[in-house]
Amino acid sequence: MIGSQSFVACPRSDGSLAAYTSPITSYETSLQEGNLSFPVYDVSATYENNSVTIFATLELPSNTTTVNHVWQEGPISGNLPSIHGLSGDNVMSFGTVDFLSGKIETIKGGKGMVLKNVHGVLCAVSWGIMMPIGVMIARYMKLLNGADPAWFYIHVTCQSLGYLVGIIGWGTGMYLGAQSSGIQYKGHRCIGITVFCLATTQVLVGMLLRPKKDHKYRIFWNIFHYCIGYGTIILSIWNVFKGIGILEPGKKWKEGYMSFIIALACLALIFEAIKWYSVLRRKKNESQKTLDDEATGEQAS
Repeated sequence: MIGSQSFVACPRSDGSLAAYTSPITSYETSLQEGNLSFPVYDVSATYENNSVTIFATLELPSNTTTVNHVWQEGPISGNLPSIHGLSGDNVMSFGTVDFLSGKIETIKGGKGMVLKNVHGVLCAVSWGIMMPIGVMIARYMKLLNGADPAWFYIHVTCQSLGYLVGIIGWGTGMYLGAQSSGIQYKGHRCIGITVFCLATTQVLVGMLLRPKKDHKYRIFWNIFHYCIGYGTIILSIWNVFKGIGILEPGKKWKEGYMSFIIALACLALIFEAIKWYSVLRRKKNESQKTLDDEATGEQAS
């Protein structure tokens, strides 16, 4: 983070262990050696039992005994530290040190981590679960006898609830991005914004510009509605997986969501086969009925 006063221990190619101070003045820092904003003496480091310990004597700023402490580890490139990981333990390794009392307090997660978890759950449930289910309701429930117009209202309810919950999740994500300027997940963020824009367009067009079934422009509205809807679903599922990769909540969460998507896809294939069987059978019956009517007419004449 910009403004941090860092102590660095870095192994060299000759096998030695360099220890020095480095003020961080930009996000593109390479942790070059430099003086900190307060005096530091006798910086050294040791490497034992697969652990690095840094030693130093420092003068704290006046009237300051407690400091915020962040520790990190990362790869080495050309005798210089490279960027550390941006997820999991790397974003939870911080705490406070009271040099007067010697008390050390580590913080796991904190408010930021709670908000990230809330954001992840809301977006996974809304964009990643409710939206796909709503699409399946619209596509397959209408095949049931007597399901019209019930399927439409169930579809609208599911998508509306998903959209409202998704707005909260999206807003939480935008807030997290604004509060964490040093850590940006550009791909996840851009996909999230795109999903929100597509879903908002879908809602507005669906509510305000939906023509009647017999309108001559209804076919164009249907094409637009399908393309935007399926595009939103595909991007949403993709972004949920990207979010799981960022949060790293545990293997079971990724496997659980993947199992849900696979199960949903299998159901879609089954329903799709039933749908086309019903459509072809209905067309065949209608064609046969037409032939029978024509034959009856000829006999009558």
